[in-house]
Amino acid sequence: MSSLDELSAAVGRPGGDPELRCLALLHGAAVVGRFDAVPDLLALGRARGTSRARLEECGLQVVAYGGFPRAIEFLSMLEPALDEDGDPRAVAHDARTSDERLAAGRAVFERIYARQTDDVLGTLDGLVPGFADWVLDDAYGRILSRPGLSLAEREILAVAALALAALPRPLGSHVRGALRNGSTVEVVEDILRCSMVLADPRARSVTVQALDRLSRNVYRP
Repeated sequence: MSSLDELSAAVGRPGGDPELRCLALLHGAAVVGRFDAVPDLLALGRARGTSRARLEECGLQVVAYGGFPRAIEFLSMLEPALDEDGDPRAVAHDARTSDERLAAGRAVFERIYARQTDDVLGTLDGLVPGFADWVLDDAYGRILSRPGLSLAEREILAVAALALAALPRPLGSHVRGALRNGSTVEVVEDILRCSMVLADPRARSVTVQALDRLSRNVYRP
């Protein structure tokens, strides 16, 4: 378990963006089931002015990386932690057609994977025929193309989650995606270091490896 003091120190250390750190740690904690850290991180985020809508968007994105059960658990923890202050809320309903979502998902996918887009989609379809369209429609079209968070922010949230989940290959892909979409090396490095506060030994090892690769410019966008 991570104490409030440890979380507060990770979020508030000099340099970087404390609000983005809070969102990234919240997203990562929910994805890997570290719900013990969520109440303290919510309090830290709200103290820094994080809006209800951005917290809800963070929770909705958990579906893409941790599944519906953990997203529901996280969102259920939001309500008692938020004041009734009239904050605008995120809206989960999506009026777009499946074709529109698929096109939006493809556009986001291309922004993340760039020249590797067709190869990655081919790999997904090689796992199970039709899987690529499922990923484009549901994960990228229905979730990652939503308004409420910028794509750069969504990729930073993904970096924290994948580091904590100890998944080096997708972590590398989304580090590159973050760099392609507005994040600097310093921002990605900051989030990786910040995520260490929640990391188990395997996640710590994967994160240290990612930091080393980042420093050697292995993750060229």
